[in-house]
Amino acid sequence: MNETPGGGPPPRRGAEVFRLDVMLSALPTPNGAVPLALLDDPDRTPAPGSHGREPTGALVAACLRGGLGLATDAPDLQVPLAPEWSASLDRDGAFTVRSPLDPPGRPFCRAEGVGTPPGWAERAAMLGYIMLFAGTVGVAGGLGDFEDRLRGAAAEGMLAAGVVPFRPAS
Repeated sequence: MNETPGGGPPPRRGAEVFRLDVMLSALPTPNGAVPLALLDDPDRTPAPGSHGREPTGALVAACLRGGLGLATDAPDLQVPLAPEWSASLDRDGAFTVRSPLDPPGRPFCRAEGVGTPPGWAERAAMLGYIMLFAGTVGVAGGLGDFEDRLRGAAAEGMLAAGVVPFRPAS
């Protein structure tokens, strides 16, 4: 699995601010690789009001409020559809994610200069969608057992996810 870490300005949802690492990769499936994007909060920013309760990350909480679901751990990661979200990649390598709660002109996140694995953009454009994951998985930690880390976060209920429409550069 190829990965390309990137970064961008911190998303802000109400009082929540978190730093993101962005990784574009592909998840192998029996029908071919599915492009994925991972929004990773390396600081494990807690959600406001989670004091003393089950820890919820600010990133996951913001994604859930915007309509992403939780990925569930199964033999294969189960990812819900999220047609109200969208992702795009422009010609300069800026990767943008939009949620239905975004004010005009202010996307959920925009990461500049994100490289893509070979064939990623073409496959995403052909399929018309990508899998979007958001949580704390450790993008900066390298490839390693990335799929195991995704499944572990899903098993703990700490991975927001959705199959979102993809719009290639125009």
